[in-house]
Amino acid sequence: MFAPFTRSMTLSLGLFGAVVSPDMLAETAPEHPPTKALELGATSITAEGLGTTTEHTGAYTTGSMSTATKLNLSIKDTPQSVSVITRQQMDDFNLNTLTEVLRQTTGVNVQHYDSDRVYYSSRGYAITNYQIDGMLNTFGYMKSDSDTIIYDHIEVVRGATGLTTGAGDPSATVNMVRKRPTAQWQAKTGVSGGSHDNYYSYVDVGGPLAFDGRLRGRTVLAYRDSQSFRDNYGLQRSVGYGILEGDLSDDTVLAIGFDYQDKHVQGTSWGTVPYWNSQGGKAGLSRSTNMATDWSSWPLTDKTTFATLDHRLAGDWHLKAAYTHRQSDTDGKVYYGGAGFPNADRSGMYAWSSHMLGTSRMEAVDLNLAGSYSLLGREHELMMGYGEAAQRDVSPFMRRGDTPAGYGTIADWKHMGGIGKFPDTVTGLKGEHSKKQQKAGYLATRLSLTERLHAVLGSRYGSWELENAEPAYDANNQLTKTNNTRQTHNDMWTPYAGLLYDITPQYTVYASYTDIFKPQAKRDASKQYLEPVVGSNYEVGLKGSVLDERLNLAAAYFWSTQDNVAELDDSVRPNPITGEEYYKSGGKGNKVKGFELEAAGEIMPDWNVTAGYTYTHALKGSGKRNNTEQPLNLLKLSSAYRLPGEWHNLTVGGAVNWQSDIYEFSNRPTGTRNAEGSLITTRTKITQQAYTVVNLMSRYQFDEHVSASVNVNNLFDKKYYERVGFYNGVYWGDPRSITLALDWKL
Repeated sequence: MFAPFTRSMTLSLGLFGAVVSPDMLAETAPEHPPTKALELGATSITAEGLGTTTEHTGAYTTGSMSTATKLNLSIKDTPQSVSVITRQQMDDFNLNTLTEVLRQTTGVNVQHYDSDRVYYSSRGYAITNYQIDGMLNTFGYMKSDSDTIIYDHIEVVRGATGLTTGAGDPSATVNMVRKRPTAQWQAKTGVSGGSHDNYYSYVDVGGPLAFDGRLRGRTVLAYRDSQSFRDNYGLQRSVGYGILEGDLSDDTVLAIGFDYQDKHVQGTSWGTVPYWNSQGGKAGLSRSTNMATDWSSWPLTDKTTFATLDHRLAGDWHLKAAYTHRQSDTDGKVYYGGAGFPNADRSGMYAWSSHMLGTSRMEAVDLNLAGSYSLLGREHELMMGYGEAAQRDVSPFMRRGDTPAGYGTIADWKHMGGIGKFPDTVTGLKGEHSKKQQKAGYLATRLSLTERLHAVLGSRYGSWELENAEPAYDANNQLTKTNNTRQTHNDMWTPYAGLLYDITPQYTVYASYTDIFKPQAKRDASKQYLEPVVGSNYEVGLKGSVLDERLNLAAAYFWSTQDNVAELDDSVRPNPITGEEYYKSGGKGNKVKGFELEAAGEIMPDWNVTAGYTYTHALKGSGKRNNTEQPLNLLKLSSAYRLPGEWHNLTVGGAVNWQSDIYEFSNRPTGTRNAEGSLITTRTKITQQAYTVVNLMSRYQFDEHVSASVNVNNLFDKKYYERVGFYNGVYWGDPRSITLALDWKL
């Protein structure tokens, strides 16, 4: 049990000792003071020092952000709903993955398809738009749940963000903002151990490197080795991040960096746990149930190279250029009992098996110019730019070898150790491959119409293209045909408009509108792309920034309309070779409406809070409720308080997540069979009643260098289904877990 912990501690201390050498520490007091570095972006600093960076502020909010419009605005001046999970909140509640962050984010619902694919949604739709440092990035369900140790904070803009991301849903955009080098040397390292043999270690070092501080760097390394409450499942993840930032001149900053995440898993599931047994009763399977072989694996390696250039022009004008190259590779074989209904003797289940092999490459470039200008006696802000992003996915052609008779039939799902890997041959031939590309120019301005009235206007114009090819080969590996599907959309124009009125210096009312256009990469059972999603998104609200701008308040009412929304067609089995799942159109006239309330920041010295409530009602064109597997109501509360007086070294806190009931229809056996011997089923609802999950945290600061913390998740060990109805099954939520951590900083 202690071997992974020992390896983790040895790794952290070894890395730390290698990086924090006496020679390096000697440079913390340079003979000459370092030249002041150029600050990237037009950072807005409030009276209490909050800007775009949240690290070391101790805050649960930020002074400015740009995810919604690319204009550097405060949350109050952004005419959309915005949540920010800061570095402090991530550290307080041990939010080590994007999934854990979004579980504490207002208005976001988190559900798993299986052990390694996670689904995020907001305002009735899936979240499909992601950014890193404001740059468009592509993620699949496997690629999104990254380690957060390399990020300063994560911004979530709810609603449509067509101005900055192009095609997309009126759900949300998630922008992960990386840590940057610091002007002074800093170092931090830590180890933790928790329930289910969950061990973690990290080291984070950065500061000036040369040229009197004009060259700065930062390195973050982390490693996780964990088991699970689920049978046979284990995970190991290695994380590496490095960035160099240099002042080429007093007005120009160049940054180049690389981040790496390598995830290995064992016991990967591919679907949910059966809810019904073969007689039509509840199967009653435990939380630990995992109908996967111990060799079932869906690993992922992510490598990202990036570069940014920021050049200050006259006044406060900045010219910025950015480039990102990302490559994701996977190579694993999956075998999981995802079909059938269990019998009393643990038979009745059938396996889905596939070789998950392929590479996804993404390149994105962006160039923009921003600054302020005078017009009609007032100061305004302007931003214009151009960006391109292309993603290419490719898998080699594979031939499935012969397997024993009944290989897909599971005799006893509790004992699958005798099932071997299926044979196949990976040829040198090109298999299914696809390309997705978008190009666009964009323009946005913030107009000060009067002292109190402001408008944010913008437009995005561009094109979007998607093509897919599936080669077919004969027994001699000669190409016989290629099935091609393609869609192209030119002259895509996305308008954006927001109006804000300052009732007082602290409170602002606003209204915003944007179009929705989303070409869909999902295909139906005949392998044809679904028609693009089209619609409109509206929002009105009230925002406040109080207590010296360290507490942000918001209330919003939103509504949207959409046609052709994709819905999973779970009547069709996934492709056994590629793992592709098929979808169907949700029809026309889908509507979503709802409202949100949120407070985030410091309500009094040393007391941080985030609190959010969301009501979302989604309707199909027929008027019936849509997305019933997502809750109508979400309530999320997180709070951490550093005690006064003699107990000032102790911080205590807690988080509460409550959601209303969810349900979905499934195929339930009737207990009878047809003439072919197959079970006859009927459509029956699976329901998860409303539930509450409570987390606790505490941290004790021994001195300025050393602290220890305890985090308890699901304090009352609530049993609940995170997802219901997916392929006739359920996905169990996590049970109670405890994590102990020790951190040291320079």
